Amino acid sequence: MSWVKMNHFHWHVVDSQSFPLVVPGFEELSNNGAYSSDQVYTEKDVNDIVTYAAARGIDVMVEIDTPGHTSAIAKSFPEHIACAEASPWAQFANEPPAGQLRLASPATVNFTSGLINAMTSMFPSTLFSTGGDEINANCYEMDNQTQSDLNTSGKTLDEALASFVGATHEVVRGAGKTPVVWEEIVLDHNVPVGNDTIVMVWISSDDVKAVADKGYRFIHAASDYFYLDCGGGGWVGNNINGNSWCDPFKTWQKAYSFDPLNGTTPDQEHLVLGGEQLIWTEQTGPSNLDSIIWPRAAASAESFWSGPGGDVKTALPRLHDIAYRFIQRGVRAIPLQPQYCALRPNACDIDA
Repeated sequence: MSWVKMNHFHWHVVDSQSFPLVVPGFEELSNNGAYSSDQVYTEKDVNDIVTYAAARGIDVMVEIDTPGHTSAIAKSFPEHIACAEASPWAQFANEPPAGQLRLASPATVNFTSGLINAMTSMFPSTLFSTGGDEINANCYEMDNQTQSDLNTSGKTLDEALASFVGATHEVVRGAGKTPVVWEEIVLDHNVPVGNDTIVMVWISSDDVKAVADKGYRFIHAASDYFYLDCGGGGWVGNNINGNSWCDPFKTWQKAYSFDPLNGTTPDQEHLVLGGEQLIWTEQTGPSNLDSIIWPRAAASAESFWSGPGGDVKTALPRLHDIAYRFIQRGVRAIPLQPQYCALRPNACDIDA
């Protein structure tokens, strides 16, 4: 990342399937929710990663996705999770296993606030993401406890979500940090988050305008340009013709063509904080991480530092050079073209 001047690492450190982060005071979560005792991030691991990144000019923004993507918490605190591992999972979640925090429960709000407070002390970054994507309404509608909590409070689901987010963001701000959320919080649920909140626009680049019109600062993370794991095929099981939800494969040319000021007016340009390339680990691990990320991600790095790209013909030799440098340094970057083409700029153009 530092070689191409990427200066933030967004770490989506926990999810429905596993809770691998060892949090002081909440060790039970990783003890019961991680895949195994040797598949966890200890406080020392976190400090090593943060320190290593900082030495290279990279800030680590952690994310604990809430209230969705939290099924693993049920292994330790089932009272806080609605529809834990409910079946069929597709009716209750975007990916298995199902399970979401009971956001209308005062006890769950207090639990989540305490967890976030403990995590803020582990990460020195001034940015902290509370997530907020892919909330499944059916999960809450089918959960008797959530319905009882909503009836007691007299709130709608979105009103309860607003209270939940407000409480967790109060903790984030109390730790001297700026809250970050996924776009659904402000677009789908209209949660009145503070003006300091940063929004990650991920579902589509077309959603930028709606976020900008609300006056929020934002980070480009659009799946139609920057999702590196698209095109890998479906992974959820017995679907012979299954595709990844964000097909097709996102080429470096696609990312490079992006205009960072996309969707903004001149008086909104100050809201654009930058962009990120995203890689999720459903089908990614140490064996293929390098090749999925590099050198494709370098293309967006240039776009966000230098402005709109688009001229892939002039960018290609630079990207070839970066790819070869990566390989020389032990990074398993994928070839962009046959070596014949790399050694002869423009020789393999369509019009050559």
